[in-house]
Amino acid sequence: MSIYKFEEAGNTAYDLPGCRAAPKLRIALLQGPVGPFFNHLKVKLEQSNFDVWRVSFNAGDALFSRRKRRINFRGNSEDWRNWFLEFVISQQLDFIILFGAERRIHRVAKEVAKARGVPLISLEEGYLRPGYITAELDGNNATSPLAGKLPSENFVPKNDTALLPIDFNGLRKMLFYAAAYYTVQSVFTFGKRKELLHRSISLHRETFYWFRNLYRRITSGSHNLSKIENLVKHFCGKYYLVPLQVAADGQIQFNALGWSVEKLVLQSINSFANSAPGYCRLVFKIHPMERGHSNCRKLILRRAAKLGISDRVDVIETGSLGLLAQHAAGMITINSTSGLSAIYHGTPLMVIGKAIYANEKLAWCAHGEPNFDLFWKGSFAAKSSLREKYLLWIKEKALIKGDFYSTRGIATACDNLVARLECTEF
Repeated sequence: MSIYKFEEAGNTAYDLPGCRAAPKLRIALLQGPVGPFFNHLKVKLEQSNFDVWRVSFNAGDALFSRRKRRINFRGNSEDWRNWFLEFVISQQLDFIILFGAERRIHRVAKEVAKARGVPLISLEEGYLRPGYITAELDGNNATSPLAGKLPSENFVPKNDTALLPIDFNGLRKMLFYAAAYYTVQSVFTFGKRKELLHRSISLHRETFYWFRNLYRRITSGSHNLSKIENLVKHFCGKYYLVPLQVAADGQIQFNALGWSVEKLVLQSINSFANSAPGYCRLVFKIHPMERGHSNCRKLILRRAAKLGISDRVDVIETGSLGLLAQHAAGMITINSTSGLSAIYHGTPLMVIGKAIYANEKLAWCAHGEPNFDLFWKGSFAAKSSLREKYLLWIKEKALIKGDFYSTRGIATACDNLVARLECTEF
């Protein structure tokens, strides 16, 4: 059986190379965010006279893509590298677009694209939220072309200077799309195709985790709100914030310099107990997508009790990260994009791993060897003029207005992304 299948209306098979006259630009869409975003993007691109193929790697991808000009890839990792190289050459691609540059299949695609000189556009959730998606060449966050850099001294924003536009309110749809995607993927993806999954999932366990996520969100909401109000009112500038990331995220797997969520929890608590001022508190914020999967709350509370500092340690499972960052004495993160919230609010920041904002003028860059003891004693925040200029630079160079999940947000993001492609602004 062929490891790929080209599909058009009526399930007609096509051989390489392409089957129509050379249009404006040729684009391949690989895996996108859960839901119909890439399907809408493909339609919008075709309406703008782009020639577009969509590659489907599992049943979840197929669920949210039309059969027309879709390739169902059925091989394993080794097959994928060889096939994709042949596909890039034969189709003479002008662009490759994907979501999540650190996924296994996408890391291979990046290598092939670089070898052939084909621009690769990597999409991610917006660095600044709500209201933006991230769109950059080659990668995001630690692998962004902007990583570790600052805007030039003569940089002046071209567009509007508003950092936080409207919220497209896509969370509920994202949860629905994720449930549908991973259910179909788990039930209907077989054989060698399972090797290409970027996340190993048990349907029964995932169902339990997401119900637990919802339960924790409902039951802890008012209690967490009271905690946050107490911190802001009585401990403003006297607590340190540690936003915890999704353990399976690519930034943790490939750019954390040996650090994990558990290691961060244990080492920061140990140092805090030994070295932090007695009037300070340590606050851990659980990631919303990890709330049902993680047992970090138990780990944190157990270690705090063992060290005798239970009365100085808080775990927040719901609530505003931005509000917590605004009033914190400092933030510690491995490489979460929440670090940009600290920069926005002028909160001292320690970054342990590789991240887009890892620059000594913006943050305390630990390069994998953080000195927590010293951080509790004081750090710095960049001047407001540099912070504002940096965030506007990130917004202009890496962000596009829109959303991956809500109907209005998808339309906005697709329009803006296609406009950039038409103007060759990548």
